Amino acid sequence: MSVNRRAAALAVAALIALGSPVLTACGSAVQGAVEKAAGDAIGGNVDINSNGLSVTDSNGNQVQIGEDVTMPSNWPADVPQFAGGKLASVMVAGDGSSVNAMWTTDAAVADAAKAYGDALTGGGYTQDQTANAGGAETSQYSGNGYQVNVVVSGTDGSTTVLVNAEKSSTPSSS
Repeated sequence: MSVNRRAAALAVAALIALGSPVLTACGSAVQGAVEKAAGDAIGGNVDINSNGLSVTDSNGNQVQIGEDVTMPSNWPADVPQFAGGKLASVMVAGDGSSVNAMWTTDAAVADAAKAYGDALTGGGYTQDQTANAGGAETSQYSGNGYQVNVVVSGTDGSTTVLVNAEKSSTPSSS
């Protein structure tokens, strides 16, 4: 999927997610029509419910946003999931070359960043960079054929762990 098509699919998904409570309140006929129109627009399947949104296009690219998000089966096994949080959104390219996920947790920023960093290094990744600015911790890791960027930030007692992993263009030595 091209970057522009992927961005368009994510934009459509986000717009629908914002309107999903309204759509589900309108009834199944309206909801079904919107799901079909959105699915036709992206060449795939759109499912809207009161707890969120799920989109899968014809190339197997998946986006989920909401309360009942589950990790798609094509999330690469070599990229650890964050343990100890609630999955809030996930996007996976059909071929696993690009993945994004966001978890929320009650853990402190430093604790969540350490826990996910430990999962990465324990899984064969090397930490390439790290920074702490304004209470957010950002890190970059490489290994297992992926470049993984992690941003952990907190606000109002909730911490967000955002993970973006892209297949590396050069083979990893891990």
